[in-house]
Amino acid sequence: MHLHSGPFVSVVDVTLRDGLQDQPQFVATADKVRIAQLLMGAGYRELEVTSMMRPDWIAQTADAEEVLAHLAPAPGVRRHVLVPNRRGLDRALKTNAEVVTFVISASTLHNQHNLNCTTAESVGRVRPLVEEAKRAGRDVRGTVSTAFGCTLQGDISAQEVLAVVDPYVEAGVDQICLADTVGLARLGRFEAILDVVLARVSSDRVALHLHERPGEAITEMVEAGLSGGIRVFDSAIGGLGGCPFAPGAPGNLKAEWLLPYLHDHGYQTGIDSVALTEIALALGVALGKGKPIQGHGQSNVSDGAPA
Repeated sequence: MHLHSGPFVSVVDVTLRDGLQDQPQFVATADKVRIAQLLMGAGYRELEVTSMMRPDWIAQTADAEEVLAHLAPAPGVRRHVLVPNRRGLDRALKTNAEVVTFVISASTLHNQHNLNCTTAESVGRVRPLVEEAKRAGRDVRGTVSTAFGCTLQGDISAQEVLAVVDPYVEAGVDQICLADTVGLARLGRFEAILDVVLARVSSDRVALHLHERPGEAITEMVEAGLSGGIRVFDSAIGGLGGCPFAPGAPGNLKAEWLLPYLHDHGYQTGIDSVALTEIALALGVALGKGKPIQGHGQSNVSDGAPA
């Protein structure tokens, strides 16, 4: 276990939801629960466990209620569940998940593919849903998808990002998560949008959800986030994942790179990065590969240079 006296960074594992959502091999409920337990045993305290998307859209999370029912609450651990709409929230509030995550895309074309409505329509519906989740005692995360670019729509402006961020803030979400959903972030654009958001929202309420693309400066973007005071990053085992509504989208920020990088730079996470090998093996077996999973994530060396 790595112990440091430096700043604490919360690493949110998204393997079981975002990581699995585009996998053709359905992972059994018992395997999902076991992987979650291994993650918790390694020190993870924030896990995106599942989503309440329609099973005919995302088959991998068709067992959402069963996973949460079998994954018992644990002291200090928060289990996140993504909800797309009113029906998803109703399902989520019947479980004991601690965190409800709403997702709206800054790209209206992506939002239409992902949620079957425009960005403006999603924004118009979110406030009562957030308020209901808060009344039910849940913490709320508001994710801004395609915050740094969209394969369908192209460049995303800061104004388009703020058109989602501001309503989230007004609705009272606890945390804003800026997501590079399809891996199009480039350092200059990334820093410009981040600066605009941090001028409106304090850094302790902002998280980053990055996807990797070969040859791009993922290290510099993590550094920019840390320099801006952000202390919450999403990642997945093996860099697994990708957006099923954007074919070719790269995988999530790789936990096997992110954790050693943070530890080597004096940050504290409370997570044992050595344990990731066992988790990757369990995940690979569950996916029928029989070996440690290797997703799309590219960064795999200690200095953070993309492979």
